[in-house]
Amino acid sequence: MKKIGLQLFASMFVMLFMFQLETVAQDKPAPSPLGKVYQRVGVTDMEIVYSRPSVKERAIFAEDGLVPYGKIWRTGANAATKISFSTDVKVNGTDVKAGEYTIFSIPGAEEWTLILNSELDQRGTSKYDEAKDAARFTVKPSEFPFIVETFTIIFHNVTDTSVDVGIYWEKTAVNFTVEVEKTWE
Repeated sequence: MKKIGLQLFASMFVMLFMFQLETVAQDKPAPSPLGKVYQRVGVTDMEIVYSRPSVKERAIFAEDGLVPYGKIWRTGANAATKISFSTDVKVNGTDVKAGEYTIFSIPGAEEWTLILNSELDQRGTSKYDEAKDAARFTVKPSEFPFIVETFTIIFHNVTDTSVDVGIYWEKTAVNFTVEVEKTWE
């Protein structure tokens, strides 16, 4: 009887362990998958790491949208979007030291405020501190004639000394320029 009880206990323990392993081992797609883009401009390495939410038939940028006009936004989903520069740069004319920053924005129908903030490891906007802004500038949004379903950030118009960063989602496009100093010959 003791032997049967021990075998029953061991069997249940193994089944419980296997169930836990199976639960942990399940790999499911994230609703807002991670995206990374990298670009070398001159001798400067730049990288953006962000989460990519989808429109899913929702109103995104509007007074009553998922991302309301006039409210600070982490510019993506999940953790705040991060941008890094290996050398000092100018972002839309503003000097920015080499390093890693979070990108926040305040969308508007006619104008967006884009913010590079030195506080890393932010998930939402509750810990955003304006005093830690490294750069703040405004850009004009433009409208696409089609829907960009998945939030996208890209580097484009690459030259030896500059690159444009494009932020695209729903029918909205926002771009800013990063310039590097020419330190080679």
